[in-house]
Amino acid sequence: MAKHLAPSKKKERKLPEFRQEVLPKVVNFRFGQTKKQYFREFSLRMMIPVLAAALLFLVGFLLRSPMWVKVLLLGASALCSAFDLLRRCLKKLVNRKLPDEDLLFLIAAILAFCLGEYAAGAFSLLVIRAAELVQAYVLARSDNGVEVLRAIMPEKARVMHGEEAVETVPEAVQVGDTLLVQPGDRVPVDGEVLSGMSTLDRSALTGDREAFNVSIGSKLRSGCVNLSAPLTMRAEKSFEDSTAAKRLESFEQARAMNSKLEKRLSRYSAMYTPIVALLALILGVIVPIFTGNWIGGLHQAVIFLLLCSPCALLISVPLCFEGAIVCAERKGVRVFGKSCIERLAHVRTMAFGKTGVITDGNFRVTDVFPDGVGEMDLLAMAAAAESHSRNPVGKALRQAGAWTKETGDGVMQIEEIPGRGVSAFIEGRHVYVGNAALLEEHGIFYLTPNRAGSAIHVAVENQYWGHILLSDKIREGAFDALEDLRAQGVNQMVLLTGDVLSVSKSIASALNFDMVRSELSPDGKLSAIRYLKQGLGDRATLAYVGDGINDAALFDEAHVGVSLDTLRHDDGTDKADVAVMSGEIRRLPALLRIAVAAWKAVLQNIVLCCAVKALLLILALCGAAPIAICAAADALCVVLTALNSLRTFTVE
Repeated sequence: MAKHLAPSKKKERKLPEFRQEVLPKVVNFRFGQTKKQYFREFSLRMMIPVLAAALLFLVGFLLRSPMWVKVLLLGASALCSAFDLLRRCLKKLVNRKLPDEDLLFLIAAILAFCLGEYAAGAFSLLVIRAAELVQAYVLARSDNGVEVLRAIMPEKARVMHGEEAVETVPEAVQVGDTLLVQPGDRVPVDGEVLSGMSTLDRSALTGDREAFNVSIGSKLRSGCVNLSAPLTMRAEKSFEDSTAAKRLESFEQARAMNSKLEKRLSRYSAMYTPIVALLALILGVIVPIFTGNWIGGLHQAVIFLLLCSPCALLISVPLCFEGAIVCAERKGVRVFGKSCIERLAHVRTMAFGKTGVITDGNFRVTDVFPDGVGEMDLLAMAAAAESHSRNPVGKALRQAGAWTKETGDGVMQIEEIPGRGVSAFIEGRHVYVGNAALLEEHGIFYLTPNRAGSAIHVAVENQYWGHILLSDKIREGAFDALEDLRAQGVNQMVLLTGDVLSVSKSIASALNFDMVRSELSPDGKLSAIRYLKQGLGDRATLAYVGDGINDAALFDEAHVGVSLDTLRHDDGTDKADVAVMSGEIRRLPALLRIAVAAWKAVLQNIVLCCAVKALLLILALCGAAPIAICAAADALCVVLTALNSLRTFTVE
């Protein structure tokens, strides 16, 4: 039977940092509590006052009773609704901050009561509180808030101590520990399989229901579920740095980071409140001094405050972006920030890397052309030089050259040359392995391949040993994905690759790319991104899609950096704006569809609010719209914009 092991002191210091800070925010970033605490307070602090206010309003509005009873009931309803608004205003005053739109709601309601419009004042406050209740509930119960946390967070780890498995929490796992993963367990941390063969379910990470097989040497990601047989694995990352933990933390941060539009709304709201209050003061107090119509002036002031309320937009706009992030997460795509959704909606140019993006990244050696040496000698030298490379080309060369750690003792001073290849000292000899540009740079003679394929040249002590041809096939679904992107408004597709023109041109032709740039170094790709950005329109944006290997600078330069195949290559994920966990290029059109739907919903909400309120404001200034109609119209805007925003949670 497994024993329980307490985390070390080092890990105990980290537990509050993650379990008590990050995870509660993922469950509910608005209140920062655990699930159980949140729903208790959600019920007591929000639901009960709103339900009480609604009940009192209905009784006071519908009950046939003396006027003083109606006023009492409607006043009680207004107090229930206004309690939280008043608390927020007082808190801001105590913190020496100017109250925002909450103050406008309270002033409008108080003036409405003073003018005898009891039902209108109580109703406007009730709608505002009800809308905030719906927003808080939707954000807290979104599928990828509480439910994703439940789906991917490992709760235990089995650390091997000799022949015995000791059960502990994932935070207690140290890098290098040997772990046992039983059928039904979630993989606690990222690592490598040491023994066993099994089938894993990674749908919680990628959104892909298809199971996959693992064996000795396979990489495991935390959050996957072991389905069939026990596995022994070696921990390669701590829990805080593992896939599940980083995904949850980035999801919480994405929800908390406001989009540019939200920031503009917040900035304008700070200036908006005093301006609207001043205009209402002019209408209700200054103008009547000259006209003598005090009652009419106060009516217009109340209507002005109600119609200028930004409540509908302040609630609906965050919901639109929240829905897009949740919807993308459900499909296995991480979006790092709401502003990224805004930029994605305006993508008009997309640049793609080739290997691991347009092609599947599984190279295989097709031909070997030695020059004065044996084929196996050429392959062995190339494999040894690429022994520490993370590039798919290096993996293919190691397999073809039968390289192992036991045979690689003579490899020294390996230097990766981005976009060119590698330089290494093997058994005292200086070796270059890479593309033609690498040999040209060092003045080494080489032969030009006369067959199609990616050529890797080998030179030892500045003497040409020959070249190796590798091939890579186009990723399944790439053609359909690119055509779908074009249909959604992406009008320029560009292929950026370090491969030779003969290979890249055939791929670009097969997939209808608008432009192809080949034989590029990393700096050349960066220059190409900058050039493409110069030709964009005012609001148009550029997205770069790469596999995450040596792509950090490109992700930074593009308006939107998309890391594909994150489960295999997570090197550049920290710099990417979007991470497609499964590596399926077919997820890109779905992501764009989600972003466009969210942005359209935002524009629809803005147009609806502005049109309705502008029309009613004109009518009110002409004396044709009473306070009750304006309160109802404001409530209708809040309800319609909120319902429209909820559609972004279910985009297909």
